[in-house]
Amino acid sequence: MNQLHLFFIKAMKKPVLVAFFLLLTIPLTTSIGAKEGIRINADTLLYDDAGSQVEAIGNVHLSWKDISFATNQMLFRFDTSEAFIPGFIKARFGNYQISAEKMYYNFQTRNGWFESAELVYELSEGGNLYFRGSKIEYQKGKWTGTDLLVTGCPHSPPLYSVRAKEVLIYPQDRILISGLGFFIKEKRIIQLPAYSRLLNNHGSNFIPSLGYQRKKGLFVEGNYEYLFSENLLFQANLYYSTLQSSRISSDITLQYPYVEARIFIDLWQNEESTMGGYAHYQKNGLSLWMLGIENERFNDEVISRLPQFIASYRTESENGFFIEANLSYGKFSQGDMSTWRNDVYLSTGLEKKSYGGEIFYQNINLSVLDDATVWGGKVWAEKEFSSHFSAGIFYEYTQVNGETYFFFDPKDTNIFGLELVYGNLDQTYLRLRGEYDLNIGGLGDIIAGIGLGSKEFSVGMETIYSFPDQNWEERRYYIRKQLEECIDIEASYWESDQTFFVSVNLAGLDQKKHIESLFDEQEEYDLFNLNREN
Repeated sequence: MNQLHLFFIKAMKKPVLVAFFLLLTIPLTTSIGAKEGIRINADTLLYDDAGSQVEAIGNVHLSWKDISFATNQMLFRFDTSEAFIPGFIKARFGNYQISAEKMYYNFQTRNGWFESAELVYELSEGGNLYFRGSKIEYQKGKWTGTDLLVTGCPHSPPLYSVRAKEVLIYPQDRILISGLGFFIKEKRIIQLPAYSRLLNNHGSNFIPSLGYQRKKGLFVEGNYEYLFSENLLFQANLYYSTLQSSRISSDITLQYPYVEARIFIDLWQNEESTMGGYAHYQKNGLSLWMLGIENERFNDEVISRLPQFIASYRTESENGFFIEANLSYGKFSQGDMSTWRNDVYLSTGLEKKSYGGEIFYQNINLSVLDDATVWGGKVWAEKEFSSHFSAGIFYEYTQVNGETYFFFDPKDTNIFGLELVYGNLDQTYLRLRGEYDLNIGGLGDIIAGIGLGSKEFSVGMETIYSFPDQNWEERRYYIRKQLEECIDIEASYWESDQTFFVSVNLAGLDQKKHIESLFDEQEEYDLFNLNREN
């Protein structure tokens, strides 16, 4: 037994206790030098003769800032702001929940430990990540543990788990797992030196993606990350195809508050490599970029921007009103065309949860070609009429004055759209989306989808009908299966190009893989940003 344990045990045995019966209903509040004090509620609060510590017994609740404890017995020292709980405890630290058989925590140093503990982190994409072990430590905002079990399964024993020699958790950022073994039930499948994932919407994937396409053949894609330090991250991605060009990518990223720098290279089979880097500063709505990219690929297009300088600013009020300004200057190359380019983009509008609108103006200035101006706007609204039925509408207008030369430049648009959904998109549903092009005075593509099943198992089909061509252009079929609330399996088949795709998602470890849908809106190239997904 360590000295700290002995200190608390002796303190509880020998003090002359004074019962403050009035405190049975009045909470105790003590300050530790912060604006808010530590608040303790209990059935009974007993002080020692020196008044330096208090024992709380029965329905004990402690709260301070984003920390809260619930237990049946606690000893608290006023002079050092230490809390010791010898029995079962449930606690919350921000987005983390923890249960343990014993606990110690110092509110001044922000250090503590939990024995026989389970730590639960609520993921931004939904679900939880569970950390279970004999001891978990908390040191100034970081969680660490040795010989831990990590899983996204709430059951014990879990369907899958990672057994790790050491786990380091940076709250709201990422987890780093060292010396891990991947287990299905109690059988070890894989042994890896390290693994990390982001604790946000851009998490990495532990399980690779697998599929087949008529033009690609059999293909597989996976990634790997290694965190050299809190600020230095290495990422690698492998894409292999039996019929098309394969790719190996590597990125090294240096991150500090407000500042990020990255260098990267994509090695393509039988194609020119993509390489580049950037430095990015972002704080309080201001974003500054200095970047250079050679042979950047977007869908079937290849473009170079070497160099490019970007300054962006966005301010937004609490009611959703925003103003945004973007300036860009750089040398752009696409095919045989190469020119210095200056862009000014200004927009303002309103963004609310269920409706919004925007008006914008863009000036495109090219050194060796004609200039162009673009203006327009869009409005949208969504309405949930019941738990089973919702509708959304939008209108978008864009007018281009002058010629544009790059694939990402805007085009004239005058479109009204409507979408109707009945049911739950992950279970049983009916979905319909269509657009009316006011420039041509007719309907465009109509997309329809139907799904049958439940959260645990569902099947469905999506199809596109083209009114201009008067034929069915595409069909997609899918099947989904959930195993023990922590493993999702989805298989999709596209009829037009005979594509088959399989996705396996481990809740917690994997960022949920997005399975392409016919309802997906076409991704647009961002002139004022750079996305290299993890």
